[in-house]
Amino acid sequence: MKKKLFIYLFVSVLFLIPLLTTPTFAADPVVTWKVYTPFTEGVWLNQIAKNWAEDIFQMSGGRMKIELIWPFPGELPAEPYSPVQRGIWDASHTSPVFVIPKYPAAILFTGSPAFFDLLGYFTWMHAYGGKDLLQETYGNTLKVLPAGMYWAKVGGWGNKKFETLDDFKGRKYSTTNPVWRKIISESGASVDVLAGWESTFRLQRGNLDAAENSTPWIDMLLGFHKFSEYSYFPGLQQIAGSLELVVNNSKWEALPSDLKEIVKGASDASMTRSLTKFLLDDAKAVKVMKDQGKVNVVKFSKEMQQDILNKFVAQYDAIPDPMFQKVWKSQKEFMKIYVPYMKLQQVDAEVKLK
Repeated sequence: MKKKLFIYLFVSVLFLIPLLTTPTFAADPVVTWKVYTPFTEGVWLNQIAKNWAEDIFQMSGGRMKIELIWPFPGELPAEPYSPVQRGIWDASHTSPVFVIPKYPAAILFTGSPAFFDLLGYFTWMHAYGGKDLLQETYGNTLKVLPAGMYWAKVGGWGNKKFETLDDFKGRKYSTTNPVWRKIISESGASVDVLAGWESTFRLQRGNLDAAENSTPWIDMLLGFHKFSEYSYFPGLQQIAGSLELVVNNSKWEALPSDLKEIVKGASDASMTRSLTKFLLDDAKAVKVMKDQGKVNVVKFSKEMQQDILNKFVAQYDAIPDPMFQKVWKSQKEFMKIYVPYMKLQQVDAEVKLK
């Protein structure tokens, strides 16, 4: 009996020792944010937001959770900035395109023409002050971080041959880019603001001569290649752009310092992941289209490319908004450094693969 009692007491002490010698702390509270993304499930821009949310959960060891909210299929996306400012949502993983009417400089963050390449845009944003200018564009209305990248668009789809800008005269064209729309209109085209399925439907019915929409993978998902004789490159009207995370100021200030760094780190990672993953998907999509041989994949002539970029520069130089001009000046100064080096490193030979 005494032996059994001794064993019982010994085992009990073994269990008690950790409790007596290890300090106890209350578990850190889990921070949960409700974050809206205007992109419906199934599109890559929605997946970028999902990847970002998962990175935050993993990097924080579960101390921060993101509850993503998005529109139902067919539902129009909501304007995300006012609800975030008012605290209806804690944050939004979104695009600057929604605030271009209020902040004209936002277009320089959401749809950069082909003044430099994708790597150049990424470098300007991260190493030449683009991040700071993005925050300055919004002032103190909310906290903003670049949190993903748009990749290069298709130059256009259509059933007419375009060799110069004069060839747009009298044609019916569709684009959502306001500056490109103005350039095409001044060239004599009749321009509609259409996107996605509506553009493909009108191409199919012959109510459009040409249209631009998005990147190769997205456009082929929507069926542009099924109703077009030509696919034009490069996407001079948009070679790159960024998605962004906008955060309610009070919610941002309430975050512990380490979670702030985690949100920043996950947003930086989102830039890299979106650039590489979706660029690869676009390259695969174009290869499939070429292999099928049903669409003529052509490049705008060098002369036409130069004409288009000259007109973009003239349009940008003429925009009166002071913040737009400040961001545009930064990009021009960056181009003077980056573009000559980019050309110097450009390889003229082509690798022949068996």
